[in-house]
Amino acid sequence: MQHTDLESAVSRQSWDWLVDLAPRLDIIIEMADSGGLPVFPVGASREAAAFRMLLTTGAPSLRAAIAEALPSKKPVFVSVDGIHAVCSGLAMGGVLFVARSLTGGDSVDECRQDLESIGNWLTGAIEASLAQSSAISVESYRIVSFRRILREATSRGSIRKVVGAFVEALSVWDDVRVHCYIAGAAGGFLQYASALATLSASADHLDEAVVPQHGRMVRLSRADVDRLGLVSEPGDTLILRILVGDIAWLLVFSGMIDDREQVRLRVYSDILRESLHDVVTMTTSRLVAEVSRPQRPPNEPFETAAETALDQLMGAIGGHRAALAVTTGGREALTVGHTELLASIDQPRRTRLVLKSSDGDSVMTVVFEREQAPFTAFEREVALAGLAVVHRWMYTGLHRSNDIERRRRFQPVDSVFDQLATDTVATGQPASVIVVSVDASTGRPSLLPTWVGKIRAQLRAGDFAGIVSDKEIAVLLCGASADQAAVVSARLTQLLTTEDSTGTFLHSSIGMTTRSPDSSFEGSIVGAARALAASRH
Repeated sequence: MQHTDLESAVSRQSWDWLVDLAPRLDIIIEMADSGGLPVFPVGASREAAAFRMLLTTGAPSLRAAIAEALPSKKPVFVSVDGIHAVCSGLAMGGVLFVARSLTGGDSVDECRQDLESIGNWLTGAIEASLAQSSAISVESYRIVSFRRILREATSRGSIRKVVGAFVEALSVWDDVRVHCYIAGAAGGFLQYASALATLSASADHLDEAVVPQHGRMVRLSRADVDRLGLVSEPGDTLILRILVGDIAWLLVFSGMIDDREQVRLRVYSDILRESLHDVVTMTTSRLVAEVSRPQRPPNEPFETAAETALDQLMGAIGGHRAALAVTTGGREALTVGHTELLASIDQPRRTRLVLKSSDGDSVMTVVFEREQAPFTAFEREVALAGLAVVHRWMYTGLHRSNDIERRRRFQPVDSVFDQLATDTVATGQPASVIVVSVDASTGRPSLLPTWVGKIRAQLRAGDFAGIVSDKEIAVLLCGASADQAAVVSARLTQLLTTEDSTGTFLHSSIGMTTRSPDSSFEGSIVGAARALAASRH
């Protein structure tokens, strides 16, 4: 077949599955005709572009590899400019290159063996595709279908459903048994799922010190299987550690697994990693949205809000009991839940999870417990994300309810806001004040309280609005930069110039001032904003 025929055969196929493989296996893939000209682009990385340049400019070592691989159909190993490659002849003409640079800890010989096994698998898959006029080949169909199955499981938002789909698909399609382990919150690896037929046929806990590090799939000897505490099963046993964000998973495969099957399992495992990452992101985002609170209802006791948040955190990770405590300046400010758990916080248990969040001088501690299953690193990371959000609004709410309200009883609003702004800057955050000066001719006594209520409804928890005088409203934005405050000021301008329910427009001018930790500021921040508002009348 001439190279033009190869190009024609390639153009009739869908190669999305092959394009997807290069980053999953961390390799460069190139198909070229007998003259060394690429027949379609696969790689998009800088390294792939460099290899493409070597190929198209006719690097002598690559030309020699093509000349040797075409008639022999045996893989030829070649190195050029730090990139190692295996060239394999295709039965229908042309060659396949798989290539990559050395990764940490790899030897050239290990790299060659890895590329040869990938090239051997890909050559068969590509030749099967090229031999068909339009139908998708078995190998590409498997990959596309496997990805679709895991995506469908991912859409349900459950890690167990994703892992279950992975285990079941490998059992049915490849006759490979899988044991999945996840890093425990207290260390080691906990068995998360396994083939139904062998649910209890492997260790339920693995010591992290004796398992391979993240990287290539490792084929275990019988001695390795015994050392890990795994039950010896017929056929081969392979193990792979994957990282989903910062969370480690271990996959233990058993069955008749040759080199081609091993490469396929690596591809499947990377699709699993991608799906697990999506579920972790979805679960975390859902919890953060659930525990995020705007302003708490005026009549709701703060303890009730804290208990609701604790129940939401506990439900997200499957806890049975929980307690929450907040200290500010070393003093206890709040405790809710099963507070007796806090007394034994230093007693480690596999079924207990203790988390802390710090914000300035405030520390929030949460203890979760359940009956049997230890907590996983996944549950710890999800809970930490939710805890950080809860701590932010709870710290603000406690500060406002315990301290601010007392100050507001005895001090004018501008004095209270000046002190709060000073406290905010002292924690390393900016503070901004917006003063709205209203035209005195408007004349309705209830107008300012009405507009203060409307303004407060637009603010975040931890921001404040109050009446400074008979014609001035002040807004304090804690942690807001000048740019952020300008956005809020524009929104207030739009709000205040909109016709109200009585048909009245509020004619006003606005002044804005920001204090930041890295710049000096003297005098009253509210006074400065009032002066700016007055100058714009």
